[in-house]
Amino acid sequence: MLFGPGAVDVQRAGTIDWTNHGPVSVQKAIDLTGSGETIQDAVSEALDRARESLQAITSFEVQRISGVVGESSTTYQVEIKVWFTLLERMHG
Repeated sequence: MLFGPGAVDVQRAGTIDWTNHGPVSVQKAIDLTGSGETIQDAVSEALDRARESLQAITSFEVQRISGVVGESSTTYQVEIKVWFTLLERMHG
């Protein structure tokens, strides 16, 4: 599952469907982990952290959901893959 504008389908045997995605740009993906009282909170935590240091985030995919059950609460943990566009820098 991919979310966000410009999400690229990478599910088909490692190929990328660039149809209707405009000019080709270089994308990079990183794996992040977040935790929270709900799955949505866990995803939001991971994305909020990513936004602090990355620019041009384009999409994400939840890779794994797990949790820890305590006596009075449950904590969810998600592992997500976040894609972002590498920015071009002009030198000179």
